[in-house]
Amino acid sequence: MGGPSTEIFEIAPALRAKSVVVELGCGEGRNVLYLSQFGHQVIATDISEAAISKLNRLAGDLGVNITSGVASVEAFQSPAYLDLFIAQSVLHFTERTVWKPLVTVLIDRTRPGGFHCFTNTLDQPDHPIPKESLACGHKKSFSRGELEAIYTEAGWEILRSDHYIKWDSHPGIPIHSHCIEKVVVRKPIGSEDLPRMRDEPIKAAGMIPTKQFDILKLGTPRDAIIEMLGSPPASQGVTTARKTVGGNNQEAIADGYVREDMIYGDHGLQFVNGTLTGKYRYFTPPKRLSIRDE
Repeated sequence: MGGPSTEIFEIAPALRAKSVVVELGCGEGRNVLYLSQFGHQVIATDISEAAISKLNRLAGDLGVNITSGVASVEAFQSPAYLDLFIAQSVLHFTERTVWKPLVTVLIDRTRPGGFHCFTNTLDQPDHPIPKESLACGHKKSFSRGELEAIYTEAGWEILRSDHYIKWDSHPGIPIHSHCIEKVVVRKPIGSEDLPRMRDEPIKAAGMIPTKQFDILKLGTPRDAIIEMLGSPPASQGVTTARKTVGGNNQEAIADGYVREDMIYGDHGLQFVNGTLTGKYRYFTPPKRLSIRDE
């Protein structure tokens, strides 16, 4: 996957100094390795021994301190307080009887101004859960809007509640689609002097004809896409010179990372370091988060 997720990159400037960051299902550490370079206290777990071994090696290479361990979500014990909780593509492998009580505990233990960030794949008739996810234990335990309702009732600010289809591929697995919900929420800041955030819908005119969108091949260089479609009406993404996880590169440390989502109406194209790596169809307008000017 490469460097940090876009929403993690966006909220990083709003975190308090020396935040306690918790990520479940951290994988090789694309988010926690990035955040640890800011001096935050990072706790990261994953069910994969290989992933945690690689994370520990990369943390040593970077000279950052991460508390990590091999553990299932069911075995996770929350710290007494935290400032950021991340669960990307992991909680849908648990039943509601597991993830809902966990979310309740985390809501109580998150300090004012803290964030929770979720990504879950949903079951949708025209884009069902891929067979490889079902084989890994996907529980189909989330409904669209369920998380948003929980946090709205708790009085949190809903910064993002995105719904879209993403087409991508992984080594050994052909291109396939995921129906995705991405939720970013923030606990009220109160009187504390922390940066406020604003969410801005990205309005992009134009469109990509369905037949043309369907045949766009992953791996196509950015310049070739521009030649075919013209410059995008809008774009967003991540640009950082900090060292990042190199995705499937076994060396795994890269000097810098550039991810760009080019947006044409309700379609998006994801580029990593200038190569097409994913395609989107948005049901909700894409958004960007930024520090709000007071």
